Amino acid sequence: MDLTFEGHVAVVTGASTGIGRATAIALAKEGVQVVGASRRPPAADVEGISHFEVDLADPAAPAMLIDHAAQLHGRLDILVNNAATGRLGTGVLDAGDDVWSDALGLNLRAAVRATQAAIPHLLVRGGVIVNVTSVNGRVPSPQASAYSASKAALLNFGKSVASEYAGQGIRVVTVSPGLTATPMWLGPEGVASQISALGEGEPGAIAEATAASTPLGRFLTPEEIASCICFVASPRASAVTGTEFVVDGGITPTM
Repeated sequence: MDLTFEGHVAVVTGASTGIGRATAIALAKEGVQVVGASRRPPAADVEGISHFEVDLADPAAPAMLIDHAAQLHGRLDILVNNAATGRLGTGVLDAGDDVWSDALGLNLRAAVRATQAAIPHLLVRGGVIVNVTSVNGRVPSPQASAYSASKAALLNFGKSVASEYAGQGIRVVTVSPGLTATPMWLGPEGVASQISALGEGEPGAIAEATAASTPLGRFLTPEEIASCICFVASPRASAVTGTEFVVDGGITPTM
């Protein structure tokens, strides 16, 4: 299917690995000029993607990113708020101010700031904001209360912006992935390793058992999530706004 992205420009945050990287590549393959933002550069260059090194936890950074993309390409059509962080603990009493500050600072406030900076550009021709949350926004984890709360708040924020700007040509869609094979889950400091550090087994065994417990019995791939992001960001989904696309392999009950 031709997603009719001709001439479009996108900003994708958290674009060096995982879902962000897969999304940047998928959009570039569709002909979108992509500015990928992250603290570290990706492993390899891809045609159609430029990298902007930035720490989005810095309050000034999201506006700098949006301004850079608009100046580089002369327009902005798509913003994908994907950058995120999360730490596990033994429960809510184990989540100190630093854990809450990190989760809310990057997962929510950076996305809010990027959205605020992007809206004036998106109003010129119309555009799309895609917020990448998590099934934990609706199925919160007792070991990750701050992460879960930040994702729920981002979902709510997206709905608010969608309602405000629906009549002005800006769509806002939330994509909520489930268990996905990203460094956030499988990396050296990922969820499996964090669970292991709490004394619950080896990371590999934890990941395998977690995947087996899902309806599909496997991790989703970043590319599967990216395909959904590309569709909802495209003109093909022009009637879709203010809603949540849950891409979790059946983890969240729907019946």
